[in-house]
Amino acid sequence: MENLTSTIENFLKEVMDIKCSKMEHFSLVWEGTFKIPEKDALNFIKEKSDGLNLDVAFKNKEEGIAVAFRPKPENRESKKWINFLLLAITFLTTLAAGAFQQGVNPFIPITNLLTGLPFSLSIMIILGSHELGHYFMAKKNKVDTTLPYFIPGPTFIGTFGAVIKMKSPIRDKNSLIEIGASGPIVGFIFSTIALAIGLSLSTIATIQGEEGLILGNSLLIKFLTKLYFSDLPAGKDVLFHPIAFAGWLGYLVTAINLLPVGQLDGGHILYALIGEKHRIIGYLIFGTVILLIPLWPGWAIWAILFLIIRFKHPPPLDRVSPLSRRNKIIGIISLAIFILTFIPVPFQIG
Repeated sequence: MENLTSTIENFLKEVMDIKCSKMEHFSLVWEGTFKIPEKDALNFIKEKSDGLNLDVAFKNKEEGIAVAFRPKPENRESKKWINFLLLAITFLTTLAAGAFQQGVNPFIPITNLLTGLPFSLSIMIILGSHELGHYFMAKKNKVDTTLPYFIPGPTFIGTFGAVIKMKSPIRDKNSLIEIGASGPIVGFIFSTIALAIGLSLSTIATIQGEEGLILGNSLLIKFLTKLYFSDLPAGKDVLFHPIAFAGWLGYLVTAINLLPVGQLDGGHILYALIGEKHRIIGYLIFGTVILLIPLWPGWAIWAILFLIIRFKHPPPLDRVSPLSRRNKIIGIISLAIFILTFIPVPFQIG
């Protein structure tokens, strides 16, 4: 430990006037001021830390900056067979769900499962592209992460979605916004493709006097539907093709993930943009969700989840480096996607 402390202090002295050092929360911390431009100093320290297999965190202080070092977490290989097993099971459950949506028994005969193929492939691609967007951007930003875990479920869509698990801390605000925004942006693109294809295959059905599930509209869904079906006769509505329904679900997933709360994708993005003030927005979103519960009871589940995941966002290691102009634009694009895809009342019985 003594040798490591001396090594760190020696290279810090090249770029920093050190005022004090201490042990804090299992980290070695030095405080002082930089002798060279901040960006150059930060890059120099990060490079040296990587060579010593250390994570380094930066925090502004009243008179200078605090630099904290701690060992990188042990890189344990995840069991990839679990990812592929869950992928296979979720493919089967979404096949069954797609067949049920078409009004057929998916198991008698077993070949009926193929009826669910258009929906299953579409929703798997949309969910997978969202998580792979996170995965590849995490790799680009040197954050250790797992492959996507698909979650099969006994629901009318056959799945509870997909997730990845990050196994090392996010380095700075630029990494945070790139990782947070990549999933929703990629998922949004594939959802739009699915909607465009699905709407071209959709039909017009009579709804007058019929009872069933009515899907809510976002601004963009309403626009795209009008594009394909400009003049709907009274008592008629668009009957979504399974591929279009998968695209609709993709928009719903994208918008919910972009809610700027806690560690949702939107929470990552908002923290990168405005820092600790993000919690104020999170509380406002929580209040809005509470107000929406009478319109769709499903929002109650999300309100409970928000309380579980909480509103605070853990800071990245580097709280000092500014957000690039490019990533500020990515944040604005993400906000636009949220506005275009948000569905206030996803489902109604009509």
